[in-house]
Amino acid sequence: MEVDSRPRLDRERHIKYWKRCAQLLPEPYSAGEASRMSFGFFIVAALDLLDALDTATTAKERKGWIDWIYSCQVPFTGGFRGFTGTMLGGMRSLHNWHWDPANLPNTYFALATLIMLGDDLSRVRREECMKWVRCLQRKNGSFGEYLGEDDEIEGGDDPRLCMCAVGTLKLLQGPDSDIETSAIDQVRLQEYISNCQSHDGGIAQQPLLEAHSGLNYCGIATLSFLGLLQKPPTPAHEVARQAGVDTAGCTRWMLDRQTTWVEEEDEDEDEDEGGVDDAEPKNDSLDMSAMQEQLDPQKVIAGFCGRCGKMADTCYCFWNVGALAILQQHELVEIEALRRYLLEKVAHLIGGFAKAPGELPDLLHSYLGLATLAIYGEPALKDFDPTFCFSKEAVEKLNNVAWRRS
Repeated sequence: MEVDSRPRLDRERHIKYWKRCAQLLPEPYSAGEASRMSFGFFIVAALDLLDALDTATTAKERKGWIDWIYSCQVPFTGGFRGFTGTMLGGMRSLHNWHWDPANLPNTYFALATLIMLGDDLSRVRREECMKWVRCLQRKNGSFGEYLGEDDEIEGGDDPRLCMCAVGTLKLLQGPDSDIETSAIDQVRLQEYISNCQSHDGGIAQQPLLEAHSGLNYCGIATLSFLGLLQKPPTPAHEVARQAGVDTAGCTRWMLDRQTTWVEEEDEDEDEDEGGVDDAEPKNDSLDMSAMQEQLDPQKVIAGFCGRCGKMADTCYCFWNVGALAILQQHELVEIEALRRYLLEKVAHLIGGFAKAPGELPDLLHSYLGLATLAIYGEPALKDFDPTFCFSKEAVEKLNNVAWRRS
């Protein structure tokens, strides 16, 4: 009987890693205190994807997390801040409210995390939040990050914020979706994403810039969310066609990002101090073993890079595969070579995934490593929704909350 020698995901080890993260993050994360909402998203989403959220945490812990998230909801706007450090409490006024703004990415992370924790979003200021999101759209169709003084749109200007904006609207969407989303200019948003597509097929941070896998995923996910906002839902590739995005060229560009350059080569060892006579005898025969190993499909290891000519990185495995999955083209990848990269090169001994071989695991790369494997139906993981970037089971929780079905 033939033995299956393929690498396997050590589910229990990864659960232990994420339980530790839920209890106490390493000291370097304190520098990112303002991003605590995103840390929480990765931890909860990973435990949910591992089907361990209910067993690895207590009901009291989950309730505490829900209450903390709601404490980050900003009055009047309905959006969410990234942590509680900017809360002004009773000192908040019309003159200083912009010092404590709601933040668009953290709003999406907050809503998604609440859904995964089993909350029905009943305490979310839905109408205020959707109105606030609409106020963040710029004239070119893109979205800003937050509202500053005099309601000026502040923050970045790229597909990441577009994805968070339409994703937030989808999470808050009620039965009358056409009414709730009519105030955003979907045509200009589609044009903006289309204009960000580079000559080589990938989507960039802005028009005329170099394509980048992370921004490319956000652009494709934005179009997918726009399709989900419609009734009935429209497939992402159809929305992309309407927007003028070349999906075939984008697919080719993403497939070209798969690379066997997965780690830095060791530097040549210094020559011995002795003379030539001390050196090892030279073997003039041609050694083909390394080439043969590379050509063997059972031994090829290949990750994904973010830009042309770069080394593989765990997060780019998801940014590329996730966008391909949205376009239903992810089976074109060298799947086993990708699995070997994730499970043999960057899966860490203590659990989690590192950015690259030899590095320590972190929240972002650990979650996106799991998400990539989940797209291909890894047995230890739940089914995954590449547009929402969390499990399909959590998406069903969202669809079944009472106010969405009424």
